[in-house]
Amino acid sequence: MAATKNPLVRLYHIRDEINGVALTLAGVDFDSYAASYSLKRTVERALQIISEAVKALPDDLLDRYPTSDWDRIRSLGNFLRHEYHHIDLEQLWLIATEKLPELRPIVAMMITDLER
Repeated sequence: MAATKNPLVRLYHIRDEINGVALTLAGVDFDSYAASYSLKRTVERALQIISEAVKALPDDLLDRYPTSDWDRIRSLGNFLRHEYHHIDLEQLWLIATEKLPELRPIVAMMITDLER
């Protein structure tokens, strides 16, 4: 199986992007985030990567971890690419600061289960 088709590799990508967003936004408040072009683009790109990686995960794997809204994560990347002019910074902030931290332990559990 090619490395990029391996679900474990995709989960590593998701984990790394979640951790990267957390490090990038550590100590940053919403106003600083909203005023910073580079912070906004960093978060948007990380969310696009997470979305694409989730799209590549098999449904049967995602079905074993129903605590997360996989369909919304999958569609987020398309929204960021095609509806960029409708991006709500407060929504992205909420995703980055609340939803991604909730997703982190789920992804960690998935990785642990697949590494066995």
